[in-house]
Amino acid sequence: MNNIIQRTITGAVYVLAVVFAILLNPIVFAIFFAIIAMIALYEFYKNSKLSGVFPMKTLGYVLGASVYSSFVLKAFQLDAKYSILTSLLICFTIFIAELFRKKENPFTNIAYTILGVAYVVIPMGLTNFIVNPAFQPKTFIPIILLSVFILAWCNDTFAYLVGIKFGKRRLFERISPKKSWEGFFGGVIAVQIASIVLYKLTNSPLEFFDWMILGAIISIIGTFGDLVESMFKRQMGVKDSGNILPGHGGVLDRFDILFTTIPFVFIYLFLRLN
Repeated sequence: MNNIIQRTITGAVYVLAVVFAILLNPIVFAIFFAIIAMIALYEFYKNSKLSGVFPMKTLGYVLGASVYSSFVLKAFQLDAKYSILTSLLICFTIFIAELFRKKENPFTNIAYTILGVAYVVIPMGLTNFIVNPAFQPKTFIPIILLSVFILAWCNDTFAYLVGIKFGKRRLFERISPKKSWEGFFGGVIAVQIASIVLYKLTNSPLEFFDWMILGAIISIIGTFGDLVESMFKRQMGVKDSGNILPGHGGVLDRFDILFTTIPFVFIYLFLRLN
């Protein structure tokens, strides 16, 4: 019972923090997701060491901050050329820096250093374009990204509930033994229904068809995103990516769906509405 209470309290605080950060204003939003990106990157590097990989954490954090800053500046229609050039400089400095570390498997270390930024920071950076969309410059539209989170939470919840009740056929047993096809389709149906509700309730530049596509991206690509994070944890031999969220694990655990869906959502919105 104590664990259920703990999970409930942590989950409520997490949801309120995300909603507050998205709705308040773009500056608070950018800062909040920068913090999320850095914590997730820390968890990625920390867990990588469990499999004998030694990422260059300091350079990785600097690269991550520079990459994220580039996205924020571009989203705010500001000059990002120096931030982009700094990111490129740091990226290739990582190759040279590895020469002086005298660690085993140097190119694996380099790969994981850059991979952490690609996997975690780039998706978090792209969120700034979804709330400050290029198709409507200097306009703050938080409802689209908030809806993405709502749909992701809906997918997680109903895939779990339907899977627990009816799950028999394993979806990807090699990676996640508990996930089932029944749970997957439960999530898909729930997200499509939620997408219709959001279409009716929200005032956004998206049409009905757009909401159906976004729902499909989140439920289908999001499921793969969850499996990708499970694959990472399985390789590292851990159950949770961290313990910053009592009862829920780490930031990587809570944002796993979004790390893969956000790039697809951004690309779709850019092509559809730009």
